[in-house]
Amino acid sequence: MKNNITVAYIDEIIKGFLPKSRDKVLQAMEYSLFSGGKRFRPILLLNTAKSVGKRISDGAKTLAAALEFVHTYSLIHDDLPCMDNDDMRRGKRSCHMQFGEASAVLAGDALLNLAFETALKGPVSNKRYQAACAFLFKMSGIEGLVHGQSLDLFSETKNVDDATELAVAKTGTLIRAALVCGALVGGATEEEVAVFDDIACKLGVCYQIVDDILDSQKCERSFLDVYSENDLLEHVRFLNDQIKEECDKLPYDAAFIKEFCDSNIARKK
Repeated sequence: MKNNITVAYIDEIIKGFLPKSRDKVLQAMEYSLFSGGKRFRPILLLNTAKSVGKRISDGAKTLAAALEFVHTYSLIHDDLPCMDNDDMRRGKRSCHMQFGEASAVLAGDALLNLAFETALKGPVSNKRYQAACAFLFKMSGIEGLVHGQSLDLFSETKNVDDATELAVAKTGTLIRAALVCGALVGGATEEEVAVFDDIACKLGVCYQIVDDILDSQKCERSFLDVYSENDLLEHVRFLNDQIKEECDKLPYDAAFIKEFCDSNIARKK
């Protein structure tokens, strides 16, 4: 499948759901939203919906925007002094450094609420869309991102299982939301949705491993606490092979997932 779903395409969708007010909090929201992100989560969602349903529906576009709002909220809060205390994000000052801590907290809160408001503008009478919304916000809460942040803050990485649990919870949850929501709104069967979910969990681990290797100079918990870089890259290759095998079992063109596997292990940032 030729991927013509670009960052610019996602940005136009996102802009259509932004409030019109111009106060400081909205400025902080937009600063973080348009700070150079790859948009790979909404791109994965739309590609999945297109692969399964043969088109990109308005519901898929709505969920793609909601997903990116959740993702950006999580980055703003993750950078806060009480969390990871990061001054920089994507080569720019983090939101709380640019606008102040109070504005950053409010910007994150507003983006999470905006995600819910945005989702409600979709075809909420459709059962599959309802299931997709429920899954997205499940992955945003105590069984998803919040759990991952809690593990990051309050637990230790003693072995590879600990690191994997953290990766799935903190990084994998929104990748799971992308593939599962796309599959649901596209019309995939329950069994096929489960395959997409399993693929997404593995993608989350692979993405986090590469992140850990690229950020090896930072004093944070990571897979490097328990494995060498060479061993980790070998593990990514192993998981990539598993992912591609699962893709081949699906009755859809999943080339975009295979391309993501290859681009992830090759990325430099």
